[in-house]
Amino acid sequence: MLVASDPEAPPETWRSYRQILQEGFESIDQRRQDCGPLEPGRFSLEEANQRLARREDLMRWWRV
Repeated sequence: MLVASDPEAPPETWRSYRQILQEGFESIDQRRQDCGPLEPGRFSLEEANQRLARREDLMRWWRV
């Protein structure tokens, strides 16, 4: 997939991209371990929407 996006890029670029992806996936795996198993009872759509709305408000003020 990376090579298809820019076939003329030097090999060092692909090593960097692979490293970034690997670190990102490791971070996701670590957060999943820290939070424990995903269970329906641990997720609240209302709470998630409230967090997103607060973040959107903060971002709106940050852009101004």
